[in-house]
Amino acid sequence: SLLLHLPRKLTSLITQMITGHIALNYHLHRIGKVESPFCGKCTHQILYGSYITVEHYVLRCPAYHQRRTPLEVRCAPRRQQLSLRRIFSNPENLAALATYINATGRLRQTLGVIPIWEPPSDEV
Repeated sequence: SLLLHLPRKLTSLITQMITGHIALNYHLHRIGKVESPFCGKCTHQILYGSYITVEHYVLRCPAYHQRRTPLEVRCAPRRQQLSLRRIFSNPENLAALATYINATGRLRQTLGVIPIWEPPSDEV
């Protein structure tokens, strides 16, 4: 399995993102740690009522648009739709995801710096 070969911190991040049990306001609000489930980084909540979920943070938050561009280029080539499924379905996308998360600094307080992992090459 891929998760057996990843650094522990990256495995933890992926697990938290998939389950939604991650230090973003939507989850923190559900467990009583913050007052609001909304994103404090953008005005998207005013227009669309956006909770700060993994999907909002990684795919939609306008506050992180510029930092998201390399993730989009790597994970959704040829103008394909970027999605969490697309990101997690290819091990080669994990380096771009870690780079994005480190660049935003959003999860640094709880997870620290996420290691940039590249899958081993198949060269012999």
